[in-house]
Amino acid sequence: MLMINLLILLVYLMLAILSRKHFSKYKNVVKAIAVWMYLNWNKRIKNVIKRSDFRKLNVVSDSKLDEVIKEYYVKIISICMVIIFVINSACIVLSVSKKFNKDKQPQNVIERGGYDEETVYYDVLIGGDEKKLYKLEVYPKQYTEEEFLNEADKVFAELESDILGNNPDLEHIGSDLKLPASDRRGIFEIDWVNDYPEYIFPSGKIRFDEISKDIKIVLKARITYLDMSAEHEYQLTLIKKSSSEDIAEDIVAVLNGIEAENRDKSSFKLPDEIDGQSISLKKTDEDFDKRLFGLGLLVCTITIIISKSSLNQRVKQRDDVLLKKYPSFVNRLWLFLGTGMGIKACFIKIIDESEEDLLIRELKYTLNQINSGMDEAVAYEELGTRIGLPQYSRLMSHISQNIRMGTKDLRKLMLDEVKESLIMRKEYAKKKGEEASVKLVFPMIILMAVVIVIIMIPAFVSF
Repeated sequence: MLMINLLILLVYLMLAILSRKHFSKYKNVVKAIAVWMYLNWNKRIKNVIKRSDFRKLNVVSDSKLDEVIKEYYVKIISICMVIIFVINSACIVLSVSKKFNKDKQPQNVIERGGYDEETVYYDVLIGGDEKKLYKLEVYPKQYTEEEFLNEADKVFAELESDILGNNPDLEHIGSDLKLPASDRRGIFEIDWVNDYPEYIFPSGKIRFDEISKDIKIVLKARITYLDMSAEHEYQLTLIKKSSSEDIAEDIVAVLNGIEAENRDKSSFKLPDEIDGQSISLKKTDEDFDKRLFGLGLLVCTITIIISKSSLNQRVKQRDDVLLKKYPSFVNRLWLFLGTGMGIKACFIKIIDESEEDLLIRELKYTLNQINSGMDEAVAYEELGTRIGLPQYSRLMSHISQNIRMGTKDLRKLMLDEVKESLIMRKEYAKKKGEEASVKLVFPMIILMAVVIVIIMIPAFVSF
């Protein structure tokens, strides 16, 4: 993985050199690389988002639209390059650090847990090319016999105060004892024996109601650890009182034997080879740099998806705005035509009486095309194409045909469009109402869940 990351860095360096050579006007190296990639791969990149979607959101000429599209893709490419570069650099640092630590630290060394820790499992790879995985059970560090006896003496000293419970001392036992089944660290097991079992239960509870006088009792504690044990006696005086409350078995056997022989050590080393089979520990973080690199690619993908989704959402909002304005636009156009005005004059009148919005910008752009010498019929056809909605395309097609053919039934066609636009407005309102009702379902579900919780919690608490 380290070589792959270094190769990616080398590719970055080559792209930087090529981009600076051909696009030295860009001070930002990342932007220069992004521009170079866009210009060389623009045929493939442009398929991600349709040109018509960009055109819907930008009322500009074709050459200016090309610049807008270029800036959009250059920005996306730059963001993805920065993400990949950061992740790639982090992967290289991790790989180098891991290799350095691996060379620095001894191989196949297992750190054994402390005396009071749990048994852990290590993944051991056995074999050459086709490695097999074996889970080696490593017990915590164990005491030698001498260490055990020393620790047992400490435990016996601790027990002298632990067993008292609420009693002042061993000579005045007037309440139940506390007889733990293990020491404070949970390493040694403790068994309790006394010469008056009819008075003292193994749990430490004392039947004071059976005691008619003070009784001296010998309480014996027996500590066991593996196959070792130690005993100690405590002299107690009970005071009269009322009662109160699949891999080769030989290799596995060798591994287990090595582990067992070194239980008194804090760490031990596995051999590199047993019976011709290589032995190595599986590192838990060996694939972390790969996962990190994959995460970088995933972030880039999500960035592109979010960007495309945002653009599509903007296009949808733009189409909704133009659809809502269509009935009003057709109606006004029909009224102005009734006064004897031409289409161009109607557009000028509508622009003068309206505030700046998406439709007005499109109408202004069309008038600029006509004033620049473009054929009026062609300009209206292009208007319908740019807006990209069937209602506007049909309307502009009628207007363009009327100008070319010189027909006199344009106002009648416009009246039909007014009627259809009113029907469309009703359908549009109905559709939005259905969408709103669907959006309200989720809040209703949340509200229902809250009500159920409010009702059920008191019912459960009352039990």
